[in-house]
Amino acid sequence: MINNNHLSKRKNINLVIGLGKSGFWAAKYLKRVDKRVIVWESKDGEKFLEAKKELEELNILVCLKKEFVFEEIDPFVKEIESVVISPSIPYDHETIIKLKKKGIKVIGEINVAWEILKDTNWIGITGTNGKTTVTHLLSHILCENELYAPFAGNIGTPLCKYAYSKKHKKLDWVVAEISSYQIEISPEVKPNIGIWTTFTEDHLERHKTLENYFNIKKSLLEKSDFRIYNYDDENLRNHYSSLSKGVWITTSLDKSNLIQCDYWVDDNAFIVEKGKRLFKLEHFPLKGMHNLQNLLLVIAAARKVGLSGKKIKYSLSNYRQLPHRMETIYKNNDLEIINDSKATNFDSSIAGIDSIEGQIILISGGRLKGNKYTEWIKVLKKKVKCIFLFGESSKVLKMALINEGFKKDIFEFPELKELLTFVFQYLQNNKGGTLLFSPSCSSFDQFKNYEERGDHFKKLISEKLKIN
Repeated sequence: MINNNHLSKRKNINLVIGLGKSGFWAAKYLKRVDKRVIVWESKDGEKFLEAKKELEELNILVCLKKEFVFEEIDPFVKEIESVVISPSIPYDHETIIKLKKKGIKVIGEINVAWEILKDTNWIGITGTNGKTTVTHLLSHILCENELYAPFAGNIGTPLCKYAYSKKHKKLDWVVAEISSYQIEISPEVKPNIGIWTTFTEDHLERHKTLENYFNIKKSLLEKSDFRIYNYDDENLRNHYSSLSKGVWITTSLDKSNLIQCDYWVDDNAFIVEKGKRLFKLEHFPLKGMHNLQNLLLVIAAARKVGLSGKKIKYSLSNYRQLPHRMETIYKNNDLEIINDSKATNFDSSIAGIDSIEGQIILISGGRLKGNKYTEWIKVLKKKVKCIFLFGESSKVLKMALINEGFKKDIFEFPELKELLTFVFQYLQNNKGGTLLFSPSCSSFDQFKNYEERGDHFKKLISEKLKIN
C-alpha cells in the first residue's frame, strides 16, 4: 500500500500507469532526469516482479495489482506533476477525465521521450494499415545509408529507452510508428516528416466515430513540417483539398491522378518523381499493390531526407520483410503457404488476397473489430476456392458468408490445431494454389497479439510438414 501521508510531503510526483516496455522505460528515464516516479500496474506475475525489482533498485516505487481509479489518486493529486499512461487506456477513461479537470498533464511514453528528443529529426508514420511496413522499410533504407535511424514507437524499441541512454545524442533520425492511441496521448510531438499510409474504419470501439478517428490521425500530419499522403486510399483522396499541403503518391497511371501526385511507377517499372524518372524498380521483395504504395511513401520520405535514387535503389536490394506480413513460410511446385497474421481487419486482408495470383484456400477468424465485411466477401467470391474459419468470430462470419451468397466450401473449427489437420486432408485432394492465413480479425480471443498467433500458425505448419 502507498502511504499517502508520506507522499503528500514529496512534490512533483510522476505517476506511470502500466509496467509494459513503454512504462518501464518511461519510469527509468524520468528517474534519470531527477523526477519522483511511482509506477502502478494492474497485474502481477514473474515478468512484472522482475521489472519491479529492477526499478525499486533505482528508488522507484512500484505497486502491482493496483487499479487506475481516481479515488486512489485523489489523496495526493495536488502533488502530481504528470500521469504517464499506456496507449491501451482509453483517453475518455473516467480517471483521465477527472485528472485533466484538475489540470494534470496526462501523456504517453512517446511524449515523455519527446522532451529530450525534440531537437532530433523525427519521421512520424500513422495509418490504419501499412504503417509498420513503411516504418521498418524506411528505417532500413536510412540505416543502410549510414544514418542512425532506428525504428521505434509502436514497434521496435520504446523511445524512452533511447532518451534514457547516451545513444540519443547519436540519433540522426527517429523513425516512429505512431498509432491513433499514441497520437491522443502525445500532443507535443511534431515530426519533421509526417506520413499517412491509409485510412479505413478501425478501432471504433475506442474512438466511437469515424470522424473522430480521422481527426486524431490528421492532427499528427497537421503538426508535421512536411507531409506525405497516399492518393490511392479513397478516404485520403476524398480529403485531398482539405488536408494540409503535402506530397502525394499513387500506383495508378490514370492521368487525372498523376496531376495531383508527385510520385508514381510508370508502365516500364520506373519510379517517377514529379515527372522525372528516379530509378527502375527491380527485385522488390514485398507482394501486392499495397506494398507498392508503401514503397512510394518511403521513397518520398527518403528523398526529403536527402538520399539519391541510386542510394535508395541499392538499399532495397537487401531488404527483408517483417514476419507475419504476407510471409511465405513454405513453397514447392504445388503449394505456397503464407502467414499474414498481421491482417487484423478486413481491409488488410483484402490487400493480401488481391496480391495473390490463382485460387486461394483461406484461413480466417479471431475477434471481430467491426461487421463491415461486405467488400471482403465480394473479393472472396472471386478469388477463394474455400475458407476455413476458427475462433470467436467463426459462427458470425459463416452466417455472413452464406447470407452474402458465398457458394463455396466453408469449414468451421474452434482452434487452429484441429483446423490445420483438416486443411492438410483437404490439400491431399485439392492440390495446387496458395494456403493463406489471413485472420481479418484481432487475435485477442485466443492470443496475446498477432505475433503470438502468427508464431503459433508457423509452429503448427512446421510440425505438419516436418520442416524448420
